[in-house]
Amino acid sequence: MAALSPLVPAAPALHAASERAYKHRLAFDVWINDVRNESMPLENWPYGEMDEKTVEGIVRALDVQSQAGYTAIDLAGLLSTYSWPVDIRSVAGKVRVGHVNRIIRAAHERDIKVLCLPAGVMSWGFDEIIAHDPAVRTDNKHLMNPLREESWEWQRKVFDFMIDNFDIDGIHLESADQGRPKTRECLERWPNDVAYHAYVTGRTADYLRKKKPGLQVHAILQGFSQWGRDFTEEEKKILVELSRSVDCMFDQGHGGTYIPESGRRDFIRRLACDYGTSGGLWVYPPQRWERSRWFLPYTIRTGTHIQRLFEDGGRGVLYYQGPVINPGTEVNIAFGGCLMKDPDKSVEETLAEVLEQLYKPRNPAARRTILEVFQKAENVYFDQWDMERIRVARKRGGPGELHLTSLFGASPNASDYLMEPYLTTEGRFAYKQGLISIYRRIAGAQGAFQDGGRIERIKKGIEAVIVDLNNIAISRNETRVWDDRNVNRRF
Repeated sequence: MAALSPLVPAAPALHAASERAYKHRLAFDVWINDVRNESMPLENWPYGEMDEKTVEGIVRALDVQSQAGYTAIDLAGLLSTYSWPVDIRSVAGKVRVGHVNRIIRAAHERDIKVLCLPAGVMSWGFDEIIAHDPAVRTDNKHLMNPLREESWEWQRKVFDFMIDNFDIDGIHLESADQGRPKTRECLERWPNDVAYHAYVTGRTADYLRKKKPGLQVHAILQGFSQWGRDFTEEEKKILVELSRSVDCMFDQGHGGTYIPESGRRDFIRRLACDYGTSGGLWVYPPQRWERSRWFLPYTIRTGTHIQRLFEDGGRGVLYYQGPVINPGTEVNIAFGGCLMKDPDKSVEETLAEVLEQLYKPRNPAARRTILEVFQKAENVYFDQWDMERIRVARKRGGPGELHLTSLFGASPNASDYLMEPYLTTEGRFAYKQGLISIYRRIAGAQGAFQDGGRIERIKKGIEAVIVDLNNIAISRNETRVWDDRNVNRRF
């Protein structure tokens, strides 16, 4: 693997945070190997092993996050990816505990707080406990019953273990990963799903704040409702009450935020806590793919969302991360942090500043080239989208979260993002034309940068995407897309 150059070796942050900076500038590493710089081609998602490559990927991402101005990282799976053991303490051996402590120290050395998701709220991570203790069972084998105090005792044991044994700064609360119990007694107590999730989240948050004053507690609304449906007035009142127990409420937006932009400002004003999203659009890193085999910046789109959110009163962004060896991902990460520090700065100016630091262009022409390459690489893909076609095919809004390929599998999967509903035949043709143009331009200017190998990785990624486009086209007999034989043309 090529050596990774730091964003700015031994340098301070790109620029200081403005007075109007976002308060919660969270780097959402999600699962511990999502920022790993080496692929896991034969492993099903999420890959939960923690080794030196895991730690290296997280620390390398911390370098970028620190200099871009993130205030915290948020991680799932530090100790357990699937299920906590009944005795709790045997969840991790000495080696893994050492790795976790190294990650926490590395973050704190960079003035970044560490938040984590030890387990869900009544859900995710309790399977072994549920199988062991009949008292906590409900109609779903992955959920504990919040009407049983035994369930709360098990949850406290897990959260206490994390807080008491590791120097963490906050907890990510997510209750809806596996849905909610649908037993008669639970439905009678909480006929409304929002009321159920707000109750279990709020009760957990109150316990955590009492246990460790100063601990950051963030509530994730993912799964509280259905995409495309605003919360009712009754549900909004429930969320306002929940806001008294947490520091920030994140309406992530996988399929579009639950609170529509048209009513967002008024809703935020009612909250006792801060409100945030995940930046409007993000690419979830494909675990089984070689880490430089896609090149998809999205700074224009997420930048526009971040600025509008701030003007509406939003003060948090749970910004998705990825492997920083991928040059598009690295720029997306650095750009997000920098814009959150100064949301009044233009999207183009912020992107230009990040590219200046990363690619070190030798002259003004090179500066224009690298800026235009990143802007065109974004637009030539997303301009092919027809949002109505995508909504109909997905049967929900969005996507906010774009999966380039399937999450699950035992080998690298196909490039879903290059196929319907995202790209049609004409879309694939236009995208290929654009990528060829970008490749020629960046290759022709390669000597005009001190880029630490990044341009070579851009070229490698574009090559891989063009191969994918041609393979899809050949399999569908889309001759116009793939047949370049004896054609001397410049797109």
